[in-house]
Amino acid sequence: MAKSANSLAQRNLALGYSLPIVGGVSALLLGLIIVDLTRTNLDIWVWVAIHFILGLGMVLGTRFSTAAYNFSLSTAAKVGATKGARNLNLVLGIIWSAVVTIVSFSKASQATQAMVHWPKVLVPKEPGLAPTEQAPPTIEPFTSVLFWKDFVPAFVLILIAIAGIYLLLSERSREAKS
Repeated sequence: MAKSANSLAQRNLALGYSLPIVGGVSALLLGLIIVDLTRTNLDIWVWVAIHFILGLGMVLGTRFSTAAYNFSLSTAAKVGATKGARNLNLVLGIIWSAVVTIVSFSKASQATQAMVHWPKVLVPKEPGLAPTEQAPPTIEPFTSVLFWKDFVPAFVLILIAIAGIYLLLSERSREAKS
């Protein structure tokens, strides 16, 4: 039984170190494949999928590294490597959380700004004078295309960030099973 528990802890430690890397590589390959196939820049929905895959790798890495860390604490073994895996996942999770949150808010800002149309026409300050001022902006109507193309991805990104942060914190605070 002890041999089985030790090998399970070693597997958890290996997965704790490798899953964030595997998630990052998978997300990078997904983005590169889509860019190569479509010969265009990445659409926001592809970025949503990339951030989701990265977050999944962080959460699973945290889960396995915490399990290995809890095992080493319960058996009074050396905790250096398990603590390192756990801290690596913490740092990567913080970076991922910050990036996804910033991308979400910037995409929401872009979506809001896309509704404003700035005409390139100059208008006179007073009637009869030469045009010197820019015409005032107009607000474009809110359409379903604008909603699905711009607003929903920003909302989904913030939901991914919230769920990811919650899962990262809950997995990190998971107590050892007796």
